[in-house]
Amino acid sequence: MLKIRLRRMGAIRQPHYRVVVADARSPRDGRFIENLGHYNPLTDPATIQIDIAKYEEWKKKGAQPTDAVVSLVKQFNRTQRKAAEAGEAATPAKASAKTRTASGKRSEPKAEAATEDAPETTETTEDAPMNEAMAEASRDGGEGSEAMTGGMGDGAEESDAAISEAAETGGSANPGAGTEESDESAG
Repeated sequence: MLKIRLRRMGAIRQPHYRVVVADARSPRDGRFIENLGHYNPLTDPATIQIDIAKYEEWKKKGAQPTDAVVSLVKQFNRTQRKAAEAGEAATPAKASAKTRTASGKRSEPKAEAATEDAPETTETTEDAPMNEAMAEASRDGGEGSEAMTGGMGDGAEESDAAISEAAETGGSANPGAGTEESDESAG
């Protein structure tokens, strides 16, 4: 016996369904014969798209629709009639601008139009010295300037010297590391 039923798709807590023709003995999400459409309950309004010609053809062949599919087909036909009466082309319902995150919570998309109309922000006097210091540091090839390091250039040079000396001797740049005294006190 053939059934016209919903096949669940999508991630956890984000279901959408395909309307399929399947053998009644097949599992819910298992093998199917033909895909007749889809249904997404998460959009507002819910998106329903069903190929009515194929649906009627399979009903004539003896396929039994489930109660959920019958109600979806009725709802789809109702929205198609309303669209035809309004003079619009019969198109599927559009998804809302809201989207869902992985946790299933709704989030609003970023409004690009609002940012285009907003006046451009200018640098404040507080931000200007920091931006100049960052620009100077990038021109210096990342070496850093006094504005970025806060006048601490001598300490950086000393640590660079300690690292290069340790690399030559094969030791550690950490003073006290690798000595017998530090090994005994650590354990």
